[in-house]
Amino acid sequence: MFPKQFRIHAVLILACLFIIIFPMISEKPDAEKTEKAREAAMKFLHQIDNEHFAESWQEAARLMREKVTQQEWVETLTKSRALSGALVERTEENASYSTSAKDSPEGEYILFTFESQYERAQNVTEYLTVMLEDDRWRVAGYFIK
Repeated sequence: MFPKQFRIHAVLILACLFIIIFPMISEKPDAEKTEKAREAAMKFLHQIDNEHFAESWQEAARLMREKVTQQEWVETLTKSRALSGALVERTEENASYSTSAKDSPEGEYILFTFESQYERAQNVTEYLTVMLEDDRWRVAGYFIK
């Protein structure tokens, strides 16, 4: 057994591990939610890949539409796609679940991370935040790095 002076350290270390690991375990999305959110994400990406930028904005969550106008969205994606070229390959890397997102109301969110390659841009990371809105999964954010 540990000497008495080290027992408190062991208890504190275990408590810290619990505080770090428990949220990671409890915040995993269930398979059905993840699949429905993935379908919404892939539909959105398909619209963007086919340069249907206005349609992707119209299908997005209210949260996204409130932060960026349709015209800004279309102009930004048009410029971005002109620089990067067409999609060559996209691979889903991760899906993580949360009940909160920065500068957003409480709710259900799934963040998808994709590693992508475009004609003129290699090693691109795409982040899609999908949220449950009115019993339907919709894209609330799309970022490229």
